[in-house]
Amino acid sequence: MNLGNGKLDAIQIVGPLTLSDTTMPSLALQWVPQPVRGELQTVQRHNATVTVAPTGASGSLLLITLTVQRKDFSGDALADLTYAISGAAAKVPWTSTSASGTASASTLKEAIDLINELPGFKAWALHAPHAMALNSDNFIALSATAIKTGVGPDGTSSILYRDASDFLDGNSDMVAYLRIGLPEVRDANSFKLLGIEGVSTGVTNGVVRLYRDEYAEYGQTAEVYVNKALVAAQTEYIGKDRSDAATLRGPCILEVRSDDLSAAEYRVAIMQDSLGA
Repeated sequence: MNLGNGKLDAIQIVGPLTLSDTTMPSLALQWVPQPVRGELQTVQRHNATVTVAPTGASGSLLLITLTVQRKDFSGDALADLTYAISGAAAKVPWTSTSASGTASASTLKEAIDLINELPGFKAWALHAPHAMALNSDNFIALSATAIKTGVGPDGTSSILYRDASDFLDGNSDMVAYLRIGLPEVRDANSFKLLGIEGVSTGVTNGVVRLYRDEYAEYGQTAEVYVNKALVAAQTEYIGKDRSDAATLRGPCILEVRSDDLSAAEYRVAIMQDSLGA
């Protein structure tokens, strides 16, 4: 929700962060048809789909399958191309990016890199840190779904939802994530942090953290802006006004986690910094 009329000091309320199977996708996808070197000019790539199978890979791990549908000039169907990314303990490169291929990824960042190597595909992180592990089966199934092309007001496919009741982070905690950036969640413009507030159920050893999670800085020690104990009641963890709000570098992840988190709803108030977008 946006408040104000587009002025630099307009306040934006980001969220809500929730612990749900259906509200916090980890991955954004787009696809556009484009010619591929070595492919006959009579071949038309006309559609691409994505499938998520939580236990589809070897060892019953996550499997993300991208399918490119093709036809000839007469409209007759040609063989599909399929690209399958398996969740695994380590990254394995594509066997092919021109014909059908397979690969493996241990983290969200590795899956994004693999997808971006494929002709016509573009991927980036949504509500998850780039280091989020894919070496599990704790994701929600998705049947074959057409990938959006980036045209129009809703031009991005949001996929890879976590199974909230089973997914654990690297601390073996139940966890929910919210990505924050301006003007889009993937962007690195600076912003002022005015507020973080929300309510949780299940707060044993819980933490509320806000930290920078930028693709280009993957592997570096993250800047942590907020790190506070999680409490159950509606709580304002940060409450500032325009005059004393801290300026942060985006994009950031709001992370709410605990041993037994079963529900959460959090919102973040931000505004553009004078040097930002």
